[in-house]
This record gives sequence, structure tokens and C-alpha cells, in this order.
Amino acid sequence: MIVINAPYRMVRDNIRRIRELAVGVEVYFNNDSIGEVDETHVTETGKMLRGEGIRCTVHAPFMDLSPGAVDRDVRKITKEKLKRTVAMANCLGAAGVVCHPGYDKWRFGDYLDIWLEGSADTWSEVLAAAGDKLPVMLENVFEEEPLSFVELFTYMKPKNLYFCFDSGHFNLFTKVSLEVWLSQLGNYVREMHLHDNHGTRDDHLPIGQGVFPFRELKGFLKARGDEIILTAEVHEESHAAEGIKNLKEYVA
Repeated sequence: MIVINAPYRMVRDNIRRIRELAVGVEVYFNNDSIGEVDETHVTETGKMLRGEGIRCTVHAPFMDLSPGAVDRDVRKITKEKLKRTVAMANCLGAAGVVCHPGYDKWRFGDYLDIWLEGSADTWSEVLAAAGDKLPVMLENVFEEEPLSFVELFTYMKPKNLYFCFDSGHFNLFTKVSLEVWLSQLGNYVREMHLHDNHGTRDDHLPIGQGVFPFRELKGFLKARGDEIILTAEVHEESHAAEGIKNLKEYVA
């Protein structure tokens, strides 16, 4: 399943274009829109997508949110936003929801146990709200190694909590090889955000326009077949067609 990312406000106006590109869509709700959208409107949008044969996933809001926060009030707001997101994902009939786990070593490196407790508290509630049929996938952002993900998955032993590998974020922040990430988290991978950069900023370029080692990743994708959702995560509308074209050629 190949998808292109788009904010919710742009989805309806671009259904025809998405259909012509022969892809699905990853619908992004930002921190404000997730509280402002009408449930009926979202449900109708889901029906419109299905009517055109377009599958979808959802990307949750992330700015200022902290699922593993020490502060209970911060976690409370985070839970509210994320539970609202999985509710809207179910209205859309989404195949999954991608969320940011909110870990970075500068805040939580010396407090991993506390972060794990807070994270487990948050994700337990979010998963319960999502239900058994909606996978929730946690995306690498600032993580330099897979440890926090491994510890969280081991700590929770969760049903329906998975990993979304982001190639661009890996390119910027990792201190270990791609092989280490895939060997430790490969069994949890349900989605990948595939985009490129030159290792200096999060450019979200079409694959092949930066320095991410896509050749190394291809063997893993071939072994997993069609199990993984692949998102051409470009941020410039002008890059959409090229991003999809490059991704389709890459996995062909």
C-alpha cells in the first residue's frame, strides 16, 4: 500500500488527484484541527475516499505533545489529542495511525524508566480508544538508536502497537546503522515514511534526491512483501508526483 501525505483540510479538494495518482492518502490532523473537525464531516470524507477506492491512514498531531511526560497534566492533554485522533481515524476507516513517541535523550536519557511509565500510561489509553482493528504506529524522530522503542515494546508487550520507520529522521539523527534498527525493530514495522535529505535538515525530498541508503533498505522491503504501508512523505506539493513515481519505481 503506497500513500501520499496531506493535511485533512486539503483531502476533499484533492480526491480526484489522489485517485489519478493511484495511491492512498495519509491524512494529517494538526493540534488545532483535531479539536475543530466535525465527526460527521470526517465520516463523510471517509465514505468519499472509499467510494473512489482510496485507502487511507492518519498522522496524529505532535507539536507540544509528550506521551511520556513526567507532568501528568501534559500527559492528560496529550491523551486527549491522541484519543480524539484515533476516533477520527476510525471515522475515516483508516488502516492505521502514526504517532510520535516524544522521546529524546536530552530530556529523558537519564530518566528512561520514568518515561516508560508515562508512555505506557498514555499508550494504554490510546490503544483502548483505538480498538482492536486500528493499529497505532510509533515513528522515530530524534532517536539516535532503537533502545527507547525496544524498551517500550518490551515494557508494554502491547497488542496493536507497532513501529513506523522514518528514513529522513534516521538520516538526521541516528548514531547506529540501518541494520541495527531493522534487526531490533523489524518485526514491529507496519509503516515507513520514505523521503530523503542531505543529513543537515528535514527536507522531505523525493527518494533518491538525498543521501539516505535506500539500497540497504530494499532487501528488507523485498523480504516483507506487501505487509508494510509505504508513505511518500514529501512536504512540497510540487514534489508529490515525483515522490510517488520514485517510490513506485523503488519498490517495483
